Amino acid sequence: MRSTLLSLAAAALVGLSTQASAQTIGCEVGSANGGIFPTTGTGGGGTYPTILPPSSPAFTLNVATLPPGATCVTEVKLIGLTHTWMSDCHFTLTDPSGVEHNLFVQQGGGCDFSGNYSIQAGCTGGTAWPATCVNPVPIGAYDQHFGTWPSGTNNIFNTPLNSIAAATGAWTLKAYDWVGGDSGTLASFDVCFGTPQLPAAPTAAPALTAPAAAASVFGPNISLSWANADCATGHDIDVDGTIFSNVTSPFVFASTPGLHTWTVRGKNASGNGPWAASRQFTDLGSLPTPCSGTNLNTIFLGTNGGSVGGAVFFDLNVTNAAGINVSQIDVNTTTIAGTSVGMTVYIKTGSYVGFETNQGAFTVAAVGGGITAGTDQHTLIEFPDFVLAPGTYGVALVANGFGHRYTNGTGANQIYSNADVTLTAGKAMNVPFTGTPFSPRVFNGTLRYNCTPPIPPVVTYCTAGTTTNGCLASISASAQPSVTAANACNISVASVEGQKSGLIFYSITGQSASAWNASSFLCVKAPTQRTGTQVSGGTVGACDGALTLNWNTFQAANPGALGNPWSAGNKVQVQAWFRDPPAGKSTNLSNAIELTYVP
Repeated sequence: MRSTLLSLAAAALVGLSTQASAQTIGCEVGSANGGIFPTTGTGGGGTYPTILPPSSPAFTLNVATLPPGATCVTEVKLIGLTHTWMSDCHFTLTDPSGVEHNLFVQQGGGCDFSGNYSIQAGCTGGTAWPATCVNPVPIGAYDQHFGTWPSGTNNIFNTPLNSIAAATGAWTLKAYDWVGGDSGTLASFDVCFGTPQLPAAPTAAPALTAPAAAASVFGPNISLSWANADCATGHDIDVDGTIFSNVTSPFVFASTPGLHTWTVRGKNASGNGPWAASRQFTDLGSLPTPCSGTNLNTIFLGTNGGSVGGAVFFDLNVTNAAGINVSQIDVNTTTIAGTSVGMTVYIKTGSYVGFETNQGAFTVAAVGGGITAGTDQHTLIEFPDFVLAPGTYGVALVANGFGHRYTNGTGANQIYSNADVTLTAGKAMNVPFTGTPFSPRVFNGTLRYNCTPPIPPVVTYCTAGTTTNGCLASISASAQPSVTAANACNISVASVEGQKSGLIFYSITGQSASAWNASSFLCVKAPTQRTGTQVSGGTVGACDGALTLNWNTFQAANPGALGNPWSAGNKVQVQAWFRDPPAGKSTNLSNAIELTYVP
């Protein structure tokens, strides 16, 4: 082995279709320093990425001197490389200090190596590895490819080549084969040295990750995050037309309530890349404050009363941003103590005034009962809890087996409030929703409640598989699902392989991250529930396919599906599956989300 200058380094590249990068000064040329890999068998035996495959060879190259002026590694040349299924292969370079760096980690697809290949730092003159298979992989100079490798796992780091210092001593190339069934050979390898080169300006936009498109979030500090653009050393973010320069993900935006639009671009010393397709989010305002108390009292003075089976009306304005969860109501009755009674709670959006005889304008919020405590005493009526979001509601309490005892209104005794709710009384009727109401009449009673917790954010977790065409399918949800289907919950999967069949599936037993194929992870625990098969649409060979699911519609149509019937607080883990024939198992998976049911 010997050290050469640029003219000799060029000679070592015979057979490469792409010329060496301009920053290379010279190369240390190996001479038959390769071999077969794996050393025995046909690969496999490891667990990606935590347990390395056995029988993985280590080929060495001794560098006695460095080219004058060289400060870093610029290229690693793989001479006479053969191996079927490039997606099985993983190459690393260990420097003389003993630090192991990734060169190439399991690019997706079933293409084969056959020839001479140069690996260079990304964005410095090489090209991206082919997204679709052309057998064999065309010879040439390619970017480093770190795939889904978590940097530092097994002390192997995702280090750009031009950040690895030039040094004399023993350099080691390791070849890992993660899947059984085939093997390969390497005739030799060279290591080239030179000076760092400025990367080309980013050509692709960053991928925006959170908040999800059209998400609703609590302010005032909103974390905006994205996957960094290739070749970018920095990023700019545009929020509502204002550009914040040289930011990192996540960027914490000082938000205000309402709709906001944002996008991001990558940049480096060579220029700016394109802006990502913009997203919008709605700031719901500050997180809801806790309840100021657990009840709201009016008066228990009596002085008047209605017939058995009558009704009282009042307006309730919920001012707490979290809403309230109504659990019990105390009433004042004209009925002797110890009597078993019932009551129906009717609710309408907006004031009851003008709708006293229109029962159809109201809906039944709850039906309950209790035992009377006697005149001008608190008779507690228990019923299933119901939630009232912020806003104004008309309320009608219809008695069953008792008569309401109430007080004539004077103007000064008709409004009762705290920091959570305001109650404005009111009217009464001897026959509910029939005849002329008595007015003004003040409901005697106590509203017992607690505040609902803030809606938790949708959790995004796990890692999407890299498909044959380099797609990273990303799953999101428009909102948390509601037990009462009070809001829409639409699940979307973007960047799916075009024109592929797929489906969305879910679990209720927790998050997971078990290997599915070379790049995908199964992110949900068994048992799982599959939804209907669909076609991704888009373009064959492109990443513009999509899968969608109306969660509420599916659950309503499938009452026997896993998890049904749902309760507030139930968690659901959701992921997407789709066909990708050249990939392992002929399929690939998206990342995953965890949803939490709200009332």
